[in-house]
Amino acid sequence: MEFAELDDPIGRETLRRMASVDRYNRWIYDEIAPYAGRRLLEVGCGIGNMTSYFLGLDEVVGLDRLPSSVRYVRAAFADRPNVHICEGDITTRDTVAQLAGHRLDTVMCLNVLEHIEDHQTALRHMAELLTPGGRLLLFVPAGAYMHGTLDSALGHFRRYDRGQLRSLVSATGLTILRLSYLNIAGIPGWWLNSRVLKRDILPHGQLKLFNLLAPLFIGAERLLRRVWDVPLGQSLLCIAQKPTQ
Repeated sequence: MEFAELDDPIGRETLRRMASVDRYNRWIYDEIAPYAGRRLLEVGCGIGNMTSYFLGLDEVVGLDRLPSSVRYVRAAFADRPNVHICEGDITTRDTVAQLAGHRLDTVMCLNVLEHIEDHQTALRHMAELLTPGGRLLLFVPAGAYMHGTLDSALGHFRRYDRGQLRSLVSATGLTILRLSYLNIAGIPGWWLNSRVLKRDILPHGQLKLFNLLAPLFIGAERLLRRVWDVPLGQSLLCIAQKPTQ
């Protein structure tokens, strides 16, 4: 099994709850959008929480290994001729062949790589699918010290640190343009729920409060990171580019 099974009540409910934190989702979009091109592949599109932010591109290809996710997102964007949703596993050569004709200048993988056991092959295939000069937009959970029951319930094989992610991405031949931690404010809540209270899912109330206070957290973190590359965050953001030759 290359991916941890997510087609379960906890995984599906988590995706639905994360759709409600629109200010957080918008923050992630704002961080990665300047690096996106016009023809984008989203690896692990889930239920389309982030797909909707990129509908104005020339082509959006969503990939997911779960048939239920593929059916859901296809129905959600059935009126969008530039959106194509495919079923497949990014670690297989068949999926690479299926996607090769799309001439992708962007591959986006947000909170998905941690679900893939063979993440080295997954990253190598993502790099292969990019046209010369194309970019990988990668977002993963950070901090092995935070790995707990929430991660286990979601099928996370790991959380990452900056050095590990740098090595993995560089091994594909891509040039790293940006590699930074993000979301300091998310650390206490994840630690409390996953390591102390040992919950399987983030509570609605906490997510609602986080979303309400998100503009304060986001503004403060943006100001802080202008003067200090803080070596801490709930997540890691990596932007990498394929050589032009």
